Amino acid sequence: MKTKVKKWGINGEGIAFHKGKPVFIENAIPNEVIEFDIKSDEGTYLVGELTRLVEQSSKRRYPLCPIWKECGGCALMHVKYPAQCKMKEGNLKETLIKYADYNGRILPILKNPEPLSYRNSCKLPFGEEYGELYTGMYERDTNHFQKMERCYVHSKLLEQTRQEVLKIMNEHHLKMYDDKKKTGYRTLVMKEFDSKIQIIFVTGKEDLSEEFIHDVTQLEGVVSIWQSVKTETKREVFGDMRFIWGEEKMHLRLEDIQLSLLPRSFFQLNTKQSVNLYNVVKDWMPRSKTTVEAYSGIGAISLFVKDKAQEIIGVDSIQDAVDNANENAMLNHADNVSFICEDAGSALAHLVQEKEVDTLIVDPPRSGLDDTMKETILKSKIKTMIYVSCNPATLAKDLGVLKKEYRIVKIQPVDMFSQTPHVETVCLLSKVSTHNE
Repeated sequence: MKTKVKKWGINGEGIAFHKGKPVFIENAIPNEVIEFDIKSDEGTYLVGELTRLVEQSSKRRYPLCPIWKECGGCALMHVKYPAQCKMKEGNLKETLIKYADYNGRILPILKNPEPLSYRNSCKLPFGEEYGELYTGMYERDTNHFQKMERCYVHSKLLEQTRQEVLKIMNEHHLKMYDDKKKTGYRTLVMKEFDSKIQIIFVTGKEDLSEEFIHDVTQLEGVVSIWQSVKTETKREVFGDMRFIWGEEKMHLRLEDIQLSLLPRSFFQLNTKQSVNLYNVVKDWMPRSKTTVEAYSGIGAISLFVKDKAQEIIGVDSIQDAVDNANENAMLNHADNVSFICEDAGSALAHLVQEKEVDTLIVDPPRSGLDDTMKETILKSKIKTMIYVSCNPATLAKDLGVLKKEYRIVKIQPVDMFSQTPHVETVCLLSKVSTHNE
């Protein structure tokens, strides 16, 4: 069948229409004329497959990666970078209209200074072919494992080291994980900050040989090696953590802030853009008496804005992250910044009773704010709120609720994850009543 693609989908697909139903077609770009087959009928929509390009968009480019379709990690690899940014701005605008009834101005997206080679970490499962280990990705929604020769969004040092680690593993004739024997190598986890690399080998029940570890330590930039022993089938990547060699923590510098990270701690996957994101938060944050940062992780945002408030309290539900954050506060001599381990909504509920909280920063997971958090915010006297979001849909739904008491002042999209449809957004909110006084 022949059709013209009308618009973008939120996952980077093109959307056409067939007999009144939207058809989601991967690898299709708006305004292209294509031929397609229907793969499945999902009731309210169809899933199509592009079979031939009849009229190609000027926004299309030749994708660098030969397995970009199979891997699925970079759904926009075939789209020129300026068009990727326009797609993200457009999807954010549509989502805000749909769920928050907001049709105001959105600031131009902050472009990624490095649309390739920006990603500072990877978690890749091992496969085995002809007795040799390799790393790869499972194709989206399948059990088919795709071998990865090279990744174009990994930082250059991270990618070079990944390939060198694999070479050493194969020289030592190491094997992938065997679920019956509970031995072998499951996942390769690597992080790169400031040209230093930490490697975590997720394995079954076995010791890493001294010879193997020695060979890995000789690689340029490698400063930390951990082993994580995992024999359960839980989705969590890590198991029992064992420090093997080098530095226990990773260290990075963001402008004048120093951070140390435990191996399981999360940090933004794009180091350079995270600085630009945090600077938006810092610029928009007013001078405050008491600021609360919910979902604070290792404390990066709180420490970035430490000079804008008399007191900053970070809240996170993961004890490891809170311990890490308090260490980072000490490392930066931030006596006015502290972190507590508690559910974000519950913690805010009692903090607004005890203190004059005038600014709230939230950086929730993709699921957005829970009901307790939203209810607490609406009942509070918090004047300013800065919402950092990694999911336009949950951001817009939450704003739809919060607009009872807050108005949107500014919205800034940030392109953290080029080649993918994901977009970060910073939203500044102001208590409505403060403008009526």
